[in-house]
Amino acid sequence: MNAILFRAYLRELRPFLIASVLIFAVGAALGVAVASRVPGLSDQFSESIAGFLKSFRDLPKPQLAAAIFLNNSVKTFAAILLGLGFGILPAFFLVVNGAVLGVVFYLSSHSRGVWPSLLGILPHGVVELAAVFLGTAIGLLLGDRVFKRLTRKSAAKIELGRALRFFAVVILPMLLVAALIEAFVTTALMRA
Repeated sequence: MNAILFRAYLRELRPFLIASVLIFAVGAALGVAVASRVPGLSDQFSESIAGFLKSFRDLPKPQLAAAIFLNNSVKTFAAILLGLGFGILPAFFLVVNGAVLGVVFYLSSHSRGVWPSLLGILPHGVVELAAVFLGTAIGLLLGDRVFKRLTRKSAAKIELGRALRFFAVVILPMLLVAALIEAFVTTALMRA
């Protein structure tokens, strides 16, 4: 994808990118609200997250980075492809992941403080969330194109090809960088 096509595609993605961020923010706000109002539920959630993280805790950093990269790549790729279902599943993905981050941040900030909690999210989260937002924006765009295709206004097949090229050239490298930061930098910051 050359630079001109890349910039044009980003301009086209812009409203869907904004929608992705807003949907995620709504999910995060719901997560914080649930965690603050339903302590029993947040305790159960905290235990399940701890169990999930335990399986990654003892991995060597290169394997941890690979596991994080694979997990995030598969989920982001699925959000793109599942966008063909009118964009419903990427939106659901954003709400759920926003809620999870909201709960995790709320619980972490109350047990460890806001600054250590931000240190656990920001170094890798900036790149990771940008990549995820781009992926879900593509999923929402594809959903829009499928809807327009049904009403004879667009070609979803061409759009899917552009989406897959963008995923391979932009999103996958971003997710790799985020995974490496999370495995090497974030873990070092959290242990300090």
